[in-house]
Amino acid sequence: MKKIVGIAIRIIMILLVLAWVGLIIVEHSRYLNDEPMLVVLKEEVKTYEDGHVYVYYGLGYKAITYRRTSLYGKQFGHLFTKVKEEVPKRK
Repeated sequence: MKKIVGIAIRIIMILLVLAWVGLIIVEHSRYLNDEPMLVVLKEEVKTYEDGHVYVYYGLGYKAITYRRTSLYGKQFGHLFTKVKEEVPKRK
């Protein structure tokens, strides 16, 4: 009986991880196609002199939209992704 419970727990864990990875793939695709994200746990708006930056937090990922005159675009990454404060300098 213990062996069956152990196998069932492993299968459930694997299915949860696969579902989470699938969610990240779907969210990334929706974000890049300008569709609303399915899971947004927290939303932030950072205001600068030249525009705004919108930060959306999901289940282990972060989506950032730059709407500034100096920075414009999108960024999708893990929760520790930093918001770009300044324009990168060209070398």
